[in-house]
Amino acid sequence: MGGAAVTGLLQHPTPDDPYRYQFGFGNHHATEAIPGALPLNGTNLPQRGKYGLYPEHLNGTSFISSRESVSNVWLYRERPGAPHSTPRPTERPHEIESSFLPTNPNVQFAPLTHTWGPLTPPPNTSTTTFVQGLKTIGGNGDATLKEGVAVHQYAFNADMHRQAFVNHDGDMLIVPQRGVLDIKTELGCLRVKPGMITVIPAGIRYAVRVVPHDPPSPAPLVAGGYALEVFGTRFVLPELGVLGANALAHIRDFEYPVAAFDLESLADNSSNTHLPPWEITIKLSGRLYSYTQPHTPFDVVAWHGTHAPFRYDLARFHHLVANTDQLDPTAFCVLTAPSKWPGVSQVDFCIFGEKWAVARDTMRIPYYHRTVATELLGIIKGEYKGKVRALEPGGLAFEQAYMPHGETYETWVRDREAGREAVRVMEGYLGFMFHVTGHVGLTGWARGGHPDIRAERPGVWDNFRSHLLDHIDEANASLLEAGMKTLQHPQPPISPPASPSYTIVPSDDDTVPVPGGISENQNER
Repeated sequence: MGGAAVTGLLQHPTPDDPYRYQFGFGNHHATEAIPGALPLNGTNLPQRGKYGLYPEHLNGTSFISSRESVSNVWLYRERPGAPHSTPRPTERPHEIESSFLPTNPNVQFAPLTHTWGPLTPPPNTSTTTFVQGLKTIGGNGDATLKEGVAVHQYAFNADMHRQAFVNHDGDMLIVPQRGVLDIKTELGCLRVKPGMITVIPAGIRYAVRVVPHDPPSPAPLVAGGYALEVFGTRFVLPELGVLGANALAHIRDFEYPVAAFDLESLADNSSNTHLPPWEITIKLSGRLYSYTQPHTPFDVVAWHGTHAPFRYDLARFHHLVANTDQLDPTAFCVLTAPSKWPGVSQVDFCIFGEKWAVARDTMRIPYYHRTVATELLGIIKGEYKGKVRALEPGGLAFEQAYMPHGETYETWVRDREAGREAVRVMEGYLGFMFHVTGHVGLTGWARGGHPDIRAERPGVWDNFRSHLLDHIDEANASLLEAGMKTLQHPQPPISPPASPSYTIVPSDDDTVPVPGGISENQNER
């Protein structure tokens, strides 16, 4: 006899992660926390569902969508999401923005370079949740138009107790830099540590907490990092083209949660139990609203579909290497979000980690360039080797579209003279880029309210010099060989003539001074 698997492959709990995961980017996953909770008779809406569960449908795309773009999920839960109070605007001020149109006075588009340090952790004397600690740096487009992006930093120190957050504006990619995140979603739980990313689709409710130190430590329990939000599109894997079937981020390395539900909701049915209500915060067009409900939102016993959160370990990414010349940064693209223009991305999420540098007769520092895309560079760990700006883990650098940038003159000279043996580079370093097509507007908070705005070094590029004159004889030899006119050595600049002197000539007439001491009668002018 042979053998047969009992179930599909799952990632089982480990000492530092208590959860199970399914594998496969974009798969139509199916999972149930109690056997038989998913209907199996060819319908999503059985007349009498098992265990008395309520079916609920969540659409991430419109009903009329191409099959490959459809994103939806069927939930089978203890209570539907409909029972809740009337949503009302939240009273607490925030620094979240979702409209980046030029008509918004809080947003400014300017051809300037910016660098920000990490967000200052909240003091121990106050409590800040993930939602309260989310601050918008900038973006483009508008959430209500279903087009554009938003870039955020976050820092928080408090768990969301009997609270949940749901983003109606778009899908959100979260990049932890400090602190391990424990994210409970309607579809299950995710443990996301620095070096991993997670994507939470629009419409899915979730709560975020910081995992306690292990081993225990007196250090403050805080979390910080970055978030990238997309409007009207979804994160997908980049096309591989001639790279073939196996490159960059592998489909099977993306992990999705399995169904999990709170037992607390069973206690809610007891007349002897009076639990405080749950508060659900909605983000809609950059504004925050909240409503309450008497039961937990985390009561999904089973689900199936594609509209689901996932995580990915960036250490599993396959870095490409070129034997000559440089690859563009999008050669290290983990995820991309398509724009409304065919074949053009709205934003790319690219990473830069440990790899071999083997290119021959090639400049290895980032080349000087201008691009249609705005580049936002962040660091998860390691030392930033660039010399132009003071960037550190948790910080963020910003280069507006089409603005010229590159390394210092001294860096260029050193790279020009350096050897070209194969070397291991970026050891212990992990950085990333939000590569945004088009210009990005910055919020008023990013321009003036951020606690750590770092000015560009004055004159950082002022000492660049032309080297062509050092090689003019070599250039002329090439021109002569090609039958072309040679270049002439430029002559020293001629000193400008001395400024004319002005002499006042005494006169009884009404005169004014003119150059050279010649007087001119105003009446004869």
